[in-house]
Amino acid sequence: MLILNSKASAEKVIYCSHPELCRMINQLTDTKTESLISISGDPHEYEPSITEIKKLIAAAILITGPSELNPWIKKVIFQRSKNLNIKTISAIFDQKDFQLYLGASPEAISHFWLYPKVYCALKNKMEVNLKNLQLILKTKSGCEFKKTEEQLQSVLLQIKKPIILTHDALLPLFLNLVNKSNIKIIAIKGSGHHEEANPNSIKNMYNALSAPSVIWIAETGINIPQNILNKMRPSDVVIKIDTGKSKSTEVFSVLNELSEKLLPYIEK
Repeated sequence: MLILNSKASAEKVIYCSHPELCRMINQLTDTKTESLISISGDPHEYEPSITEIKKLIAAAILITGPSELNPWIKKVIFQRSKNLNIKTISAIFDQKDFQLYLGASPEAISHFWLYPKVYCALKNKMEVNLKNLQLILKTKSGCEFKKTEEQLQSVLLQIKKPIILTHDALLPLFLNLVNKSNIKIIAIKGSGHHEEANPNSIKNMYNALSAPSVIWIAETGINIPQNILNKMRPSDVVIKIDTGKSKSTEVFSVLNELSEKLLPYIEK
């Protein structure tokens, strides 16, 4: 087993297969981290280069995310298993994680930085794994999700316009927060690997567009056919946001930014 004492931990680097994993590790320890891939937009659309794959396979300590986030990581983990001198720690879902947001698919909640309760569950597991590496952990890492969810929920419940998401990374979160309210929320694309819009989602989009005005949440890096984008009308609201990664060290910064951008469109 790979063991790091306090002196060694200051000199080692923990490598990650996604920048949000490094962000999580930074919440837990001061050990240096580095993301080995640079993802723009939806990670389900991303395929690592040969150079990135080689770095992932060779990293002394690698933190990987749920396989639902990036299916190609399974082959990397398999190759790494042949080398007993390196260590792989994987953030893996268990059955109770899927119950945190009813109706959420594994692919949707694999965007764990958009699901506060899932993030906290994975972070708790990661803390145990880092302790097993004998890394020095921060004494007050904590994980508070209620404030973020309550803030977004308060905004969503005061919005009357239908909301159209470019893909469903946020859909289960929104639906769980608004529960059985009358707000209409739909997603055009699913979160499966390279999943495209389907006839049912297009039908839901047209139903939403029967309203005089809708709110489009246009996510950076999500490829949507131009004929669908052409459905955006002058009367509609278009909110652009990068859900693929956080902009700051603040936990749940994407959701906080989204709450701020939706706030001007609440209706008392």
